Amino acid sequence: MSSPKPTVLILGGAGAQNSAVAKVLSKAGTYTINVLTRSLTTPYAVELALLPNVHLLEGDCYDEDTLISAFQGVDFCFVNTNGFAIGEKSEIYWGIRMYELARGAGVKHFVYGGLPYVSANGGFDPKSRVPFVDGKGKFGQYLQSMPTKPMAWTILSSGPYAERLYEPQNVPQPDENGIYVFRLPLGPTGAMPLVSLDDLGEYAKWMFENPSRSAGLNLGVSIAHVTGAEHAEAFEAVTGKKARYEDIDLDEHLDGLPKGKIGGKGSPGFDDPTLRTAKEHFGPWWGIFRESGGNKGLWSRDYGLLDEIMPNRIKTLEEWMRKVKYDGTAKRVLKTGLN
Repeated sequence: MSSPKPTVLILGGAGAQNSAVAKVLSKAGTYTINVLTRSLTTPYAVELALLPNVHLLEGDCYDEDTLISAFQGVDFCFVNTNGFAIGEKSEIYWGIRMYELARGAGVKHFVYGGLPYVSANGGFDPKSRVPFVDGKGKFGQYLQSMPTKPMAWTILSSGPYAERLYEPQNVPQPDENGIYVFRLPLGPTGAMPLVSLDDLGEYAKWMFENPSRSAGLNLGVSIAHVTGAEHAEAFEAVTGKKARYEDIDLDEHLDGLPKGKIGGKGSPGFDDPTLRTAKEHFGPWWGIFRESGGNKGLWSRDYGLLDEIMPNRIKTLEEWMRKVKYDGTAKRVLKTGLN
């Protein structure tokens, strides 16, 4: 008689990252996947419900009674809290509480969708303070203080998704000469450590399947550190359309962002003094990437280790564009709470 499939609980909704993990695990055919989501009718949820071995649970993952119920009978969990929705301090609290409830329920492996603790990496210089990144980074510090038995833990630290290039504000636009322009506030040498969602799902699967290697590991993943010019070069190589990069003024970019504070769902109200505006989040965020060219700075990656773990991973933006047949057509792919 074959052994029952291990059950994986995915917490944090049915957004882009969680959907990517669910799709890879579903395709493997060796897991039962439960996805806790507030709504069963969003496009993401409807798509996931059609996948084999995927079951949707309706409920709020930021509710303790719901979590206690959801963790029953679970072998593994993938947790990706949404700082854009609930704010930095609530993200830290719920990360800790989810860990405690998972361990108390007998979960064998806790994988957290994290980000680097850039404030700490930058010596707590205010220029490196990105609240929605630091929330995950601070919980990651907590998680790294925990033992790996009886419940193993792993951090899957991501970054800006390559799929952001589908967002209407990020697709290249033709100029008066028909040349497609990628407008980014990256400066002449800055670079973004772009992440493929498909590969991210594969890394999560590797973590569950290789606990002897992944337990206690904080793995930072990325395709590559991609400059502004490399965005244009990749697009031109894949589509045959002429393209160029235009460095835009950072303040001009920030002035176009929503004005309200981010993260009110997990706070007592709009006047919560710990919440920050989009400008206060993304000013330092872009500042970090402007100094990240050549895999330097506060958001570096060990690409040799990634090649060892996943030899067939996507290694360039051009390779990603070819794989997804990217042609610059806009569509909504990401669900952050900002769009």
